[in-house]
Amino acid sequence: MDLSRAAPWARAAGLTGHAANVLLAAFFAVEAGRRRVLPVSLGSANDVVGSVGTAFMVPVVLAVSPNRSTRRLGLASTGVLTVAGPALVLGLVPFAVQMPIAIGAFEGLAAWMVLTSRGRRRTLPDEVTRLGVLSGGGVLAGGAVVGIGLLLPEGSRRRRAAIVVGGVPGLVGWLTTPVWFERLGRALSS
Repeated sequence: MDLSRAAPWARAAGLTGHAANVLLAAFFAVEAGRRRVLPVSLGSANDVVGSVGTAFMVPVVLAVSPNRSTRRLGLASTGVLTVAGPALVLGLVPFAVQMPIAIGAFEGLAAWMVLTSRGRRRTLPDEVTRLGVLSGGGVLAGGAVVGIGLLLPEGSRRRRAAIVVGGVPGLVGWLTTPVWFERLGRALSS
């Protein structure tokens, strides 16, 4: 696939990713731990919109991946993330099973962003590749620190510190993932 043909897909993935993030923030602000007041769960809406966003990423992965291995990683990650949301919403898989799988797939997507950004340094603008490395790297590094923290004794200060120290770059990386896709879409269309 020609790189420029992936531009609208990348922009759509970015915009849909922002919408999913807004829905998730609204879920935590309005519904989390409370009785549902809306006819549709904001959490379920986030799951479906997020899955649509990752489906939009598939043509981007096919076009932009610098090599076959990276493409496989991107396709596996986006495939799992595309199916995970509807599987949860439809009750095919419980949250306790879906969430670790989705987190692992998002870590795979973050690794794909880093590898693709590094592999396309001469093809894409520096701003895009730098953001891809920082965003994906934040998710990967933050996830590793949080993962280590979860191995520490429950309720300990070290565990809480690790979750905060890893959670901040992980959260920033997660929130900037849609920004990277939008900027990638702009770069591919010019």
